[in-house]
Amino acid sequence: MFKSNLAARIFTCVVGIPALFALIFLLPQYNFIGLSIFIFILSFFGSLEMSRLLFKKVVPAAYLVWILPVVEYFMSSVTGFTLITILSFLMFLQVILGEKDDFKNSLTEASKYVLLTVYPSYFLSFVVRLLSLEHVSSYAIVLFLALVFSNDIFAYVFGMLFGKYTAHPFKASPKKSVAGFIGGFICTIAVSVVYCFLLSDKVSCPSVVDSVFLGIGMSVFANMGDLLESVFKRSAGVKDSGNVIPGRGGILDCIDSVIFSAPFFYLMYAGFTA
Repeated sequence: MFKSNLAARIFTCVVGIPALFALIFLLPQYNFIGLSIFIFILSFFGSLEMSRLLFKKVVPAAYLVWILPVVEYFMSSVTGFTLITILSFLMFLQVILGEKDDFKNSLTEASKYVLLTVYPSYFLSFVVRLLSLEHVSSYAIVLFLALVFSNDIFAYVFGMLFGKYTAHPFKASPKKSVAGFIGGFICTIAVSVVYCFLLSDKVSCPSVVDSVFLGIGMSVFANMGDLLESVFKRSAGVKDSGNVIPGRGGILDCIDSVIFSAPFFYLMYAGFTA
């Protein structure tokens, strides 16, 4: 089982990473149209998976909330308005839908719709917002992905090598260890510093201190996203959010770190280029 799962993960990486790089470097036109469409697809299927986690089925709202990254791409100035409109509408539905149980579950149901709207679609809209920055380059987008995946990869490697010697503090994800967290944390900072130094003319990272802080923040938020996804799945009583990605599970299983760290990276990088 372990070998087949590892083989599936390797196959996914061998196919997926070159395809992702092709979207970034070969289609930078129109604010990275290829990568943006890919984000739209992730938002759509991620919303369907989140709906199943929250409601045990795909609710009609899941076919609505995924459009937030699309709105960000075409009309960034109204994304906030669209978010508030969708949230207000979905919460107000409890005035009607809540009647069937005399409103006993209306607080819970309204909260679920809020979460469905924000996660993953609104968080993913920050990736699209990043792509539209005036001074963003293909190398800056690779920096974002490199930091997220560096944390995941090195946390996994250090956890496998040294996890049995250190504590496993998170009940939500018992396989994650202090050794894995520290290894991923240090290596993400190192990747950030080295990448920004070697490609200083390609990415807008003003100083070593900025690159260190960027690495620290990306590691923290990537780990938070990973753990939060584990909490969602445990609460829903499922092992994976879906089964569309060989060796990984669902869309949310693959991009949980990307989702949660996207707003942080966008705000940091927008500050660098201001």
